[in-house]
Amino acid sequence: MNWYILFALSAKLQKLLKILNNKKELYAFIPLIEYYRRDIKGYALKPLFPSYIFIKTKLNQTQFDILLASMKEDKDGLIKQLKYKDVAALSQEEINMFESLLDSFGVLKMSQAYLIHHKAKIIGGPLQDFENEIIKIDKHNQLAYLNLRFMDRHIQAGLNITSKI
Repeated sequence: MNWYILFALSAKLQKLLKILNNKKELYAFIPLIEYYRRDIKGYALKPLFPSYIFIKTKLNQTQFDILLASMKEDKDGLIKQLKYKDVAALSQEEINMFESLLDSFGVLKMSQAYLIHHKAKIIGGPLQDFENEIIKIDKHNQLAYLNLRFMDRHIQAGLNITSKI
């Protein structure tokens, strides 16, 4: 399975997502992060990477490029396809990372942890395999910053700190 990333206008994201998902050979989604909203004292979802659409497909790079080119006016709002030196598919390492972090709906769910000597001990959630990658904890906003870089930024994840059980 190959993964590709498209950058699109925010106002056209949902329309483009629907068009892409109507193609039988594609599964398109916007990765979301579950986070704590202090104003509502509850959890909500927001895009992990605003304005980006992730696509899973068996199509290789050439086939995917041809499919995108054939969409013509259907790709209204598409700005560009992210590419690394002529290759747009994510590396296997990046795919593995996202498959570990995201659930089947493309959501990075909250993890649960307690603190030991100012370090998070993950007791549940997708960060269990990434405990050693946490470089910063924001207890106030219930966020963890990971030493995992993607698209030139550190990945954030929701982290609910509880008392030690």
